Amino acid sequence: MTSAPQVAPVWWLITHLGSSSLLLPAFGLLVWGLWRSGARAVARHYVLAMSAAVLLTVVSKCLFYGWGIGIAALDFTGISGHGLLASAVLPLLLRGLPGSRAYRWGPALGVGLALVVGVSRVMVGAHSVSEVLAAWLLGLAVSWPVVQRLQTVVVAHWATRFSPLLLVLALHTSTATYLPTHALEVRIALWLSGQVQPFTRHQLHQSPAALPKPARP
Repeated sequence: MTSAPQVAPVWWLITHLGSSSLLLPAFGLLVWGLWRSGARAVARHYVLAMSAAVLLTVVSKCLFYGWGIGIAALDFTGISGHGLLASAVLPLLLRGLPGSRAYRWGPALGVGLALVVGVSRVMVGAHSVSEVLAAWLLGLAVSWPVVQRLQTVVVAHWATRFSPLLLVLALHTSTATYLPTHALEVRIALWLSGQVQPFTRHQLHQSPAALPKPARP
C-alpha cells in the first residue's frame, strides 16, 4: 500500500462499501436467498465464480508481498480486493432494491457504485488505477452473468430483499473493517516466501540490484 495524504472523509466512507467485512456476509445472504428461492444452479455458478476470482486476487497479492512480482510499468502490485468484491456483489445486492425488478437501474447502480469504490481506493492511496480497473472487470465477470441469468428467475426470498441494508454499516468504521483480510494475505505471503517483511510498492519501481535477496530456507 502507498501512504495516503489528507483524504476527504467521504472517500473513506465510500471505500468501506467494498469492505470484505460487509460484502462477504452480503454475498452469503445473496447465495442463501438464491438457493432458497429455487435458483440453485445460479447460486452454484455464483459461488464458483466468486471463489475463482477471490483466489486469483489473493494469489496476485501474495506473489507481490512475498516475492515482489508485479508490473512496474502499470504500477500493479495485485488485484484490489475491495474493487473485486464491490463489482462482484453490489450489482446483485442492489438488484433487490424496491422498484428495481425490471433489472435495469438496480444492477446498473451497483456497477457504477463499484466503480466509485475503485476510485476511492486510489484516492485513499491503497491501490493504483491498474489494480482497481483489473478488480472492477474481474468482479463484473463474476456478477454480470448471474444478473443476466436471473432475468427469467423470480427471487423473492427475504435475504435478497434486506441484504442491501448491510451497506448502512459502512457508516461505522469498526464494523466495516473487522475482518483483517489484508493482514492475513501478508502473513500467508511471508509464510510461503520466507521473507521477513513484505515487498512494497516503492520496491517495485527500484532497480533489481536494490531489491532484497530472497530468503534462504
